[in-house]
Amino acid sequence: MRYLRQVLDMSHPADEPYVLNSIESRVIRRTKIITLTITSLLGITGVLLLYWPQYIWPELFSTTTVRLFGNTHELSLITALYSILLVYLEINLMLAINLWGVKSIMEVCQFPRAHDAQYERHLQSLANAALEKSQYGILRFGVDPFMTMPRWGLTIFFLSTIAKAALSTLILKITLKQFIGRYALRPVTDLVGLPIYALWNTWASWQTLHEAQIRVMAPITIREFVHELHEEWGKNEQFRPLILEALHYASILKRQYNYAHFMLTETLIDRFELSRTTPLTGHFTEQVLQAPLAVRRSLERLIVFGVLVDGKLSLLEKRRLHELRKKGVLTYSANDIERIGMDYNQGRGLWV
Repeated sequence: MRYLRQVLDMSHPADEPYVLNSIESRVIRRTKIITLTITSLLGITGVLLLYWPQYIWPELFSTTTVRLFGNTHELSLITALYSILLVYLEINLMLAINLWGVKSIMEVCQFPRAHDAQYERHLQSLANAALEKSQYGILRFGVDPFMTMPRWGLTIFFLSTIAKAALSTLILKITLKQFIGRYALRPVTDLVGLPIYALWNTWASWQTLHEAQIRVMAPITIREFVHELHEEWGKNEQFRPLILEALHYASILKRQYNYAHFMLTETLIDRFELSRTTPLTGHFTEQVLQAPLAVRRSLERLIVFGVLVDGKLSLLEKRRLHELRKKGVLTYSANDIERIGMDYNQGRGLWV
């Protein structure tokens, strides 16, 4: 919060805030390389710290005899507690490293910008994201962004990543023992998790930094796009009623909570002065096919923009965009959409 308040004293940025310049791109690329390298080494170190003491001081990790319901069990309680301690330390180090990366990205992009009319809103949204407070504001727009999917906090996200790495390592161990049999030495099977934990940690950090970059670029990208739409269609009564239908369709398309989609929805409704209580028909494709060609092309831009503004394009989204192309709603080819999304992820702006 101290850093964010210091942004108020910074000079007004001279470049386009939704397009990364050469300095910003270089710093972000360096930040990603450093963060991903450290987190991958952290995964390797965690595996070494788990097994190396057990080989050096096996007496410290002896089993504990426990009687339960008249039966005697030999449990590795010390090993389990030691593992929990390592997981706790790794998660906190992952949090520290990734939050440093996020701060570096925000700092080089001067986000949130003190000269942004929505500075306080961005400040609060980042605070909510850090504390993992659910943002239910989007629900008042009549769209359901959650689609019964849970929302993970950053800590739980890293914990789930470690669990996936442990499960992947277990599966690989079982596979090795089946193929190698008695020749599978314990040190070999134990240390097989080194690259697995490194890869999972790298993937988790990449997701975190990518989300941070999108949260930096999306708000002003959305504002410029909506301003352009409003200049052309702000008073058109054929376009305005279909905006909420398009947003409703896009929320189904996303099938997950999305900060960038929330900002797009809020900005469109405020800019076009739309009613939040307008009932939705759910027949967007039928309605858009009956609209004039110019209106259809602008709604097409809105759909493509909504799909790409979060920086991701899933297989499900690709299939649904293909269905829209078959119905004649979209004229953008799959290659065109992927190219536009790639340019956006690389910081060259989202030009639809």
